[in-house]
Amino acid sequence: MKDPAVFSDFDGTITQRDVIISIMEQFAPEEWKKIHSDLMTGVIDVDLGIKKMFNLIPSEKKDEIVQWCKENVKLRDGFEDFLLFLKKRNIPFIILSGGVDFYIYPIMEPYMDLITKIYSNRGIFSGNYIDVDFIYKCNSLCKRHCGICKPYILKNYKDKNSLIYIGDGITDLDGALYSDIIFATGYLVDYLQKLHIKYNEYYNFYDIKIKLQRLL
Repeated sequence: MKDPAVFSDFDGTITQRDVIISIMEQFAPEEWKKIHSDLMTGVIDVDLGIKKMFNLIPSEKKDEIVQWCKENVKLRDGFEDFLLFLKKRNIPFIILSGGVDFYIYPIMEPYMDLITKIYSNRGIFSGNYIDVDFIYKCNSLCKRHCGICKPYILKNYKDKNSLIYIGDGITDLDGALYSDIIFATGYLVDYLQKLHIKYNEYYNFYDIKIKLQRLL
């Protein structure tokens, strides 16, 4: 077996709730709900939906949003214990997020010495309203336009690592299918079942730790 590396989604996977939705509920006008509905039903691509929702919030709200996230966003149980488990075994932990850096890094600040790398979209605050720059756009490996092409990033690790993927939703599907071991919760479970793809279900990071102790 190649050296294992763990890749995890952020919103709704590391966190208990989708942070983008929480931010919209707190800071965006009601128009965000229609955009989100169009995103979820496939009327618009995920990246465009994320961009349009953040475009509703004034850039001057950045610091207030960050502070709110640091005080209110809850992580899935067992996260720090899981990171320490990986650290002891020299297993890298990489975050692949279709979310935005300006709230991810402050939430993850207490754990940065246990996290190998974070891939995410970039928040832009130079204009009147928040904008989003999509650095890792989908290419031929993925046509889903999630904002970050998880298979493209995973491809860079596949030759030397056994890929372990943790996710919870449709934007994780292509990344999960590209990986060797899948941990799924939420809607990702439904998608994988429909495709008859083998996965390990989890509810918290303690579940993942226990399973990996048996597999590795």
